[in-house]
Amino acid sequence: LTANLLDAAGAPFKHLLDVAPAYYAHLRSLLDMDVLADCPLDVIVDPMHGAGRGYIKEMLKGSACRIQEIRGEMNPGFGGVHPEPIEPYLAALMKAVISNRAGLGLATDGDADRIGAVDERGQFVDPHRIFALSLRYLVEQRGWRGAVVKTVSTTRMVDRLAARYHLPLYETPVGFNHIADLMLQDDVLIGGEESGGISIRGHIPEGDGILSGLLLLEIVARSGTSSLHTLIEDLLRDVGPAHYARRDLRLMRPVAKAEMVKRLAEGAPARLAGQAIVEVQPMDGVKYLLADDAWLLIRPSGTEPVLRVYAEAPEPAEVEALLQYGEQVAAA
Repeated sequence: LTANLLDAAGAPFKHLLDVAPAYYAHLRSLLDMDVLADCPLDVIVDPMHGAGRGYIKEMLKGSACRIQEIRGEMNPGFGGVHPEPIEPYLAALMKAVISNRAGLGLATDGDADRIGAVDERGQFVDPHRIFALSLRYLVEQRGWRGAVVKTVSTTRMVDRLAARYHLPLYETPVGFNHIADLMLQDDVLIGGEESGGISIRGHIPEGDGILSGLLLLEIVARSGTSSLHTLIEDLLRDVGPAHYARRDLRLMRPVAKAEMVKRLAEGAPARLAGQAIVEVQPMDGVKYLLADDAWLLIRPSGTEPVLRVYAEAPEPAEVEALLQYGEQVAAA
């Protein structure tokens, strides 16, 4: 980190500050380092040529974990791949997990504030499941209590867990800044969003892919199975099933968000994908909640000329039906 300082004559000069030791010490205060030290897993870490290079490997130095880092070189072009830790961009990580017979793959995005994962079968594990696993672990294994904060595009598995544990649940518009506001105001146990930004009590009010990845490794290590795939199957039996997908529609012209919300809210059908619509939420775009706890969200992106269509449902076929409806009405 480069800080702008003034010398004795008042002239500016730059002084390099190495903040990594303080960051590592802080992470150790949030993680169970004994569990991590004894974890015998082979772990593939993929920082996607971004700012997370070397951090997870350094944190686990001297542990029983065997860490291999891929795409760990500095590359301003990110190797020609969009540095987002989602399935379309993690083929290299999935291949590395399978070819090395690793127990877990962890990926962080370009600025390392988001997390994605790959299980021991080379299957992508999305942030919805990472968030739900983390919440369940922090309550049931660590005994933590506090509010839960999630964005409107995040899985309802989190809602079901919060209800089970009698924890306050807040739903916000998309964007970690909304989660951060609540973390600064309330006693928040965990906050997270669909895109992979997650933070927990005691940390800064911002997503941290390195912390989230290490916490996920702790969860796997402490599970007794050393299998993320098994943990996901158990989670889905417990508070699922829940299947999720998102489609991004490139826009030829800007969308007037208020007009779109009004049109979709007023024109909401009585049923979608064979299920009754029980609630229409206009918080950030329009979200239709269905009787079987499935949902469809249609909202313009706040960062690019894209209309996003999100859906979660108990079955993949229902997710596909919801997405198709969302694409049709969004294009109308």
